[in-house]
Amino acid sequence: MKDNRIRKENTVWTVSEDYSFKPLLDLFDTYGDSDMDYYKMLVLGYVYKVMDMEAFMEFLYVHYGKTQLKDEFLKLCEVYFDDCLAGDLIKVRPGAAGYRKDFLDKILAKGLVKEDQDGQSSRAYNTSQALGYVYYARLAGIFVDPERLGISPAIVDLVDYMQARNNARTSQEIIKNLNAAFLKYFFVNTRLDLSQANRLDDMGDKEDKSSASKKEVETPKQSRLKLAMKKKFLKPGQDIGADMTIESAEFTKGIDIDELVLDRNESPLSPSMTRSNDTVRKIVTNRFGKSILPGHTINSLEADLCRGIHKGIKLHFTRGDFDIDRDNIYYAKSIKAQAESNMEYYRDNELVFRRSINELREILKKKLVFDDEEDIEFASSGSLVVSRIWKNKAFNEDKIFARVDKREMTSISVDILLDASSSQMEREGQVAAQAYIITEALTSLNIPTRVLAFSNLFNFLVVNEFRDYKDPRSKNSKIFDYKASGSNRDGLALSLVAKLMDAGDYDKKIIIVLSDGKPNDKINLGTKGFFEVDGQDYIDDLAIKDTAQEVFNMKLRGKHVLGIFTGQEEDLELEKKIFGRDFAYVKNYDRFSKIIGFYIDDILE
Repeated sequence: MKDNRIRKENTVWTVSEDYSFKPLLDLFDTYGDSDMDYYKMLVLGYVYKVMDMEAFMEFLYVHYGKTQLKDEFLKLCEVYFDDCLAGDLIKVRPGAAGYRKDFLDKILAKGLVKEDQDGQSSRAYNTSQALGYVYYARLAGIFVDPERLGISPAIVDLVDYMQARNNARTSQEIIKNLNAAFLKYFFVNTRLDLSQANRLDDMGDKEDKSSASKKEVETPKQSRLKLAMKKKFLKPGQDIGADMTIESAEFTKGIDIDELVLDRNESPLSPSMTRSNDTVRKIVTNRFGKSILPGHTINSLEADLCRGIHKGIKLHFTRGDFDIDRDNIYYAKSIKAQAESNMEYYRDNELVFRRSINELREILKKKLVFDDEEDIEFASSGSLVVSRIWKNKAFNEDKIFARVDKREMTSISVDILLDASSSQMEREGQVAAQAYIITEALTSLNIPTRVLAFSNLFNFLVVNEFRDYKDPRSKNSKIFDYKASGSNRDGLALSLVAKLMDAGDYDKKIIIVLSDGKPNDKINLGTKGFFEVDGQDYIDDLAIKDTAQEVFNMKLRGKHVLGIFTGQEEDLELEKKIFGRDFAYVKNYDRFSKIIGFYIDDILE
């Protein structure tokens, strides 16, 4: 056994070309076959070579205790690493190709069933094995029918979800995609979604099954990766509470989370600390940046806006600036990494985007920027027009003077509001690019433009200001700091922006909202026993109706509202309920500038 472990470690060290660490071999499963295990160690070695393992281990530490599906999540990491990195591994070590083919052949030949002594087939797998089999079957191009195999369709959905993202190569991309999958499929109490593969067939009557099922859910599953091993990956002084950040219920499909599962060796945060809004505010500040508004201003806004369904919600207004310390450096770096990713997306499509900016600018220029022409009208005073004197003598006409009437340009302001909740994770580059296109066109004509993003964490509405009306055009690049996280309380965000817009002295005020039409903020999601925060859940029809009401209120107060749909086509009906006919769904960037330009042009008629 010891010799086998040493061989595995040597394989990992050789491929990684680094002997300065002790590899975590249990991160990958064992297969009881020397060639199969050898291939897996080749992949693990390449993972250590190209991945920021410190960042990955921190990610694993933060998430590992929040799921009952521990081995299933480790299996996902294993197969996803294989899917993303095996091709590059083979390029640098061609011999790995043969081992990979042999590995797939053996996995698929073994399958998910075995015959007993009577020749009867029976399940011989757990959910983790089923996940691995489906993944490798798909890699081999084999169609998988979950009903025929007797496994949960959720397993196939998960595999499809990850394989659609197998172009990830950097640590940041891989961790981001694993995080999204974790939130969607593995978060606490989603166990029953995936574990339908184990239908407790061996149990007796229904009562016994129910009891066994309940016991299985309540008891943390033992995993090959011991929880105690995680502690060494936590940075000195790192606040566990700061890592207990709960993402949007959009990914957890509204499942009621009973508790947040921690390492049994860890003590939960004291109730006196965790129930304090000051403690939550510190977490929010560490994650999103320091506040730019004084306390008395925040208190006034909360008293005015956070009422009714929004009672108990707190506000945090930031520009994403950090006083860097050990508690927030991870989040500051993640925003910087996302900005680089967003800018890369923009550069990859820059020709199309630049054309859209120029087209939108020209459309707006025709309506908003006038030539230095002057209208001349004849009046009874002004500059004498000699050629009209005869009219005074012949017809007693007194309008023989010319008066110049200079046309004044209508003053307008534009606010751009971005939904920055977790459901936008797959579209961060797209949303940032759309906002940047509109902002560039507007600010090139000196039109006052403000760009804000909003999301919710616990009972805090976080508003991130990328640029204000009077900021220089160079500030537009700050929009690429857009990063999706948390949930969304659209109605409160709209009412806040409406109040901010009221302070501006402009003839016409326009707000453009980029969202997926799915307001969703489940306040105490996963926090029971840790954070007893104020506020009511903001979900389903209640959230849709409240958001639609705020859009209607803004229109009543003379503001012009346009929704730009950034979600999935199946949610278009929700967008229509919120914005009525005043929304745009732009699939083709070649038409983006024309549609936005047409809307603003129509407002200014």
